[in-house]
Amino acid sequence: MPKTTYKMTHRDAKALMDAATKSARHHKVPGAIAIVDGNGNPILLESLDNTMSSAAKIAIGKAATATAFKRPTIDLEKVILKGRTPMLVLDSATSEAYIPLKGAYPILYKKEIIGGIAVAGTMDADMDEVVVLEALKSEKWE
Repeated sequence: MPKTTYKMTHRDAKALMDAATKSARHHKVPGAIAIVDGNGNPILLESLDNTMSSAAKIAIGKAATATAFKRPTIDLEKVILKGRTPMLVLDSATSEAYIPLKGAYPILYKKEIIGGIAVAGTMDADMDEVVVLEALKSEKWE
């Protein structure tokens, strides 16, 4: 029997992006913010002033990782820090560029993953987390 699936709209992604850029500006940090669909494909990407050039690709990879693994990337980073280093080579098993660094979360709607959001390049991994979580909270995503 077919099931109903949900997709993130461009309007939803834009509202979430606006919330994330507002948070980054409030904290006076640079950064790249990526929002991907449920398959890890980019929907939106913004790079704020003074952001390091590699941050955009890192943000896309982090958002896709959160979506693919169905969990915040901080959970993956903790597993690696506890000694499960084979997790570092996940991207060699697929064509995806998995980046298991904190600062990315899946976006849920009715308990279904419809996308992911990540921040990279704030120059403080904890601030990557803060910006993402503030954006998700302000837009009332699960």
